[in-house]
Amino acid sequence: MYEPKYKLNQRDSKRWHDLLVRHCLEAPDAKPNKKYPPLTKAENVEFEKLCRKRSRKVCSHPKVKASIRRSYRQTRKLELMAAKLQRLIRKMKLKNNVDQKR
Repeated sequence: MYEPKYKLNQRDSKRWHDLLVRHCLEAPDAKPNKKYPPLTKAENVEFEKLCRKRSRKVCSHPKVKASIRRSYRQTRKLELMAAKLQRLIRKMKLKNNVDQKR
């Protein structure tokens, strides 16, 4: 059976979606529904397995990889800027303390 490189095959995709609907209906504010009973332990394990498989496939897509790299670079740049700001604030506090003592 043909399986696109970056997507789950049709059978896994349908099963994942069915389990996802039931998982979402387990939320505390959701009303109980007879048509969609809560997940059993075995189904929960299967759902987590399918989620990991889906996540792995999505993350292997070139555009998603580029997005993750861009996000990492932006986060790193923000962390460096925050550290620089903290150093400048510390420096200003020290200078103010020295000026006040004079």
